[in-house]
Amino acid sequence: MKTFTAAIVTLAAVTGLVGASLAQTSAPATTPAPAAAAPAKAPATKQITGELVSLDKAAKTAIVKYVVEQKPMQMTFSMDEAMFAQFKMGDRVKVTYHEVDGKFVATAISKA
Repeated sequence: MKTFTAAIVTLAAVTGLVGASLAQTSAPATTPAPAAAAPAKAPATKQITGELVSLDKAAKTAIVKYVVEQKPMQMTFSMDEAMFAQFKMGDRVKVTYHEVDGKFVATAISKA
């Protein structure tokens, strides 16, 4: 009877080990995907309202004078040629812009 019990225990152990090894399949070898470059962060859109003091069509720039905390300031914007047609110096304008490489680029301008 001892031999029979030992044979059953051995058979159960072997079956358990074989079943466990068959159940473990290795994951297919995959190469990790290259890290995608971080998407370029869109520049923040800002607005100011002030007086148009200079238009330079040749340089495609405009200077707007505005006030911050009771201090007069000026900002120079790069603009498309199409934006120049409807404005003249002295106009009160609202400029929507963003900063690119340290330069201010007007995306929209309207009379305020």
